[in-house]
Amino acid sequence: MQIKDSWILNALMESTADSIYIKDRQCRVWRVSKKMAIDLGYNDPAGIYGKTDVELFGEELGRRTIKDDLQIMETGIPQMGVIESWINPNGKVNWTSTTKMPLRNDEGEVIGLLGITREVNELKNAEIESQFRATHDPLTSLANRFLLMDQIKQSIFSARAYNRLFALLFIDLNGFKQINDTVGHDKGDEYLIQLAQVLTKNVRLSDTVARFGGDEFVIVLNHLGHIEDALTIAQKIWDVICHDVDPESHTVTASIGVSIFPLHGEDPETLLKAADQAMYCAKTSSLGFKLAGN
Repeated sequence: MQIKDSWILNALMESTADSIYIKDRQCRVWRVSKKMAIDLGYNDPAGIYGKTDVELFGEELGRRTIKDDLQIMETGIPQMGVIESWINPNGKVNWTSTTKMPLRNDEGEVIGLLGITREVNELKNAEIESQFRATHDPLTSLANRFLLMDQIKQSIFSARAYNRLFALLFIDLNGFKQINDTVGHDKGDEYLIQLAQVLTKNVRLSDTVARFGGDEFVIVLNHLGHIEDALTIAQKIWDVICHDVDPESHTVTASIGVSIFPLHGEDPETLLKAADQAMYCAKTSSLGFKLAGN
């Protein structure tokens, strides 16, 4: 039995789970699969014919894909398995893997391109979740030690480039063990989660709040104008820990050590050690916080 090529193409366009499309040299859609049409909100694939990606996906994504399409058709070099994302009509992020190949006529001239796009949302979301678990504390969702060290390195690079200061606040909770001992670890976990939310709310988006371990936390304060700015924020953080996290019993207080780049060190380990030592000195200070070296 002889099967015509057009029948195979029609079968693919009607039944495949991937989005398949063919474009002409002007990057206008010539054919699309039924799956792609439905995803874009068209019951009839013919409603897409003649449109460009700017019309289908918006200016930003459309211009980018048209640039890629033109390059493929001009060079004859395909693109294989390109991962990208876009916001679908339902407002959700859609992750896809796309392969694009030049289409040639019998004389070998490029007359368009064939694209095959497969949704990889489950794979990509699993990858994102895995990356998040590797860099964040599982209880509080704050940055963990690994991410903290990376953030400090980035802060050092930025501070050197722009001749700015940044600070580390090393926070140790006083009295937290009593929560675990008297009302249980579940209540202790609830306290730490609440504390993480309060700390995050009281710093800027450019800063980083990390759980260093147990009842120890570190805050990276970026783009400071003066050393006094770090001390002002340390006072604010001490106040919210003592009064806002547990407004009923006020059983937990904090000791905070402050180190400044480059005054107290020019690498993450030295800065953390200086802030840690200052934190222990703060335990005997009436203020509850202490600047390293003072």
